[in-house]
Amino acid sequence: MNKNEFDKMDENWKQRFRDLQQKSAPESEQDKFILDLAKTLQEPEAPPLLWAKIENKLRNEKQQNQKQIWRPSLYLRVAAMVILVVGAGFFWQKYTANEPSGKGVLNQTALQKVISTEKAYETAISELEKQATPKMQKMDIELLFLYRDKLATIDEQIAECRQALKENPGNAHIRRYVLAALRDKKETLTEILQGTI
Repeated sequence: MNKNEFDKMDENWKQRFRDLQQKSAPESEQDKFILDLAKTLQEPEAPPLLWAKIENKLRNEKQQNQKQIWRPSLYLRVAAMVILVVGAGFFWQKYTANEPSGKGVLNQTALQKVISTEKAYETAISELEKQATPKMQKMDIELLFLYRDKLATIDEQIAECRQALKENPGNAHIRRYVLAALRDKKETLTEILQGTI
């Protein structure tokens, strides 16, 4: 506490302060003294007409906002936007209703073609497997393991796709994966038979 602050205190507070300094009072007593002293201080007074100025400013802002809300051009713009959105929604609904709903789902004719293609691949693969098995037994052991792993991976992919097709048989994406896996297996078996190793 500096000298000017000390001179401004009344005698009671000065005596209490001296007592605290002389007996080296603990911090808790010093804190209590400071809190008590702070309670006696006067609240600073607001400058005159401060609240009146604040109220006037708020009133002016409110009036400006009210003027801006009632603008016919704003309402016309909003109404035009609503009409455009409703009209666009109407036309979009009308023209999309004519399109088939499931782009990822095969229709019956396409599904039958895909199934017959899968069966053709499976028939060709079973024939190739019969021919490739003896040739695989004569291969180098490392190459044999490589081909067995590749064929096992392809078989796992086919099995997973078949499982998914049980739940959704018309799913075009899964059918495409099955055909790709069958094609890959056929090419691998053909590669073994041709000996392009």
